[in-house]
Amino acid sequence: MRRYLAALAAAAILFGACGGGATVQPTPTATASAAASVQKETPDQVMARLYELAKTEGTVAIYSSMNTDDAKKVFPVFEQKFAGVKVQHTRASGEDLTTKIVTEKRGGQNIMDVMESNLFEVGFIIDQGYTQKYKTATFDDYPADLKDQDGAFVAARVNNDLPGINTTKLPAGVTIKTWKDLCNPALSGKIAVEQGDIVVYSALRKILGDTEAQNVIKCIAANKPSLRSGHTEMANLLAAGEFATTLSSNGHRLAQLKYESKQPIDWARTDPIITDVQAMALADKAPHPNAGKLLMEWMTSNEGQLAIQSTGRVPANPKIAPKYPDLTNFAKVFYISMAMRADFDKDAAFWRTTLGIK
Repeated sequence: MRRYLAALAAAAILFGACGGGATVQPTPTATASAAASVQKETPDQVMARLYELAKTEGTVAIYSSMNTDDAKKVFPVFEQKFAGVKVQHTRASGEDLTTKIVTEKRGGQNIMDVMESNLFEVGFIIDQGYTQKYKTATFDDYPADLKDQDGAFVAARVNNDLPGINTTKLPAGVTIKTWKDLCNPALSGKIAVEQGDIVVYSALRKILGDTEAQNVIKCIAANKPSLRSGHTEMANLLAAGEFATTLSSNGHRLAQLKYESKQPIDWARTDPIITDVQAMALADKAPHPNAGKLLMEWMTSNEGQLAIQSTGRVPANPKIAPKYPDLTNFAKVFYISMAMRADFDKDAAFWRTTLGIK
């Protein structure tokens, strides 16, 4: 269930007219300088301008799948910097957020300013016409895979989708280095699968090819996996020893459990690293449009990216190193793309049928 649009137009620059007489033409240097002053507004200048407007709005409503614990580390930093602008965070899974937004919009309600969630869900909302194009001042700092070239969305963070491992529950002699290693019969009854992770199968089709990707999912299904809902809960249960491994867990949560909670957790060093883009888009009829833009500007700025980094999540801007480098330093990245949504219904049907998801 998901789709996308595109972007914000650039400012036009006048050049000298060819009329004669006493018309005084600006010099090329003056024209270039004037253009530069318009186009080269720094991120801080953009945020200062928006802040003056946002103060009268007082609130910014973001619908985001970022969990509450991490949001409590990120959004208060914004509120402290921009006193008088309060963040209202509505937290739900990407799928639940799409349902909520569609219901509100069809009911004539415009409550959301910004949506921030998995790329496919944000793409669906974009395709419904419920967003508008907006390019942040730092837009050019972001790789093409992490933004729509016309400004329909830009990412603030990414999720590394990695097989999680409980090192004390893994059967003797079993190693997990690739997704195919999950086919080992010794893992029967010891694997957990997040039942909404259709995008992982979509990625495997691109990485392994259709036949091999289907075989991997079929043999994981033969290993009688435990079907779960919610990556955070599944990772916590992995740490508690409920199962030995997962098909895919959020890398930052595995790292938090390993390094901060000292749990017996590790992850498979897959090549490539399936990376789900967490996209951000501005609502088409945002009740607080300037505050919405301000929040997007801040989240994609260096300061916002460092706030995201502090949670252990991987910042979208490659110039900001992740808190846990070993989430990303062992292989190349495979980004989930909007183009992959074209086969979503077909992929979802195979995924659910094969794994027995009702």
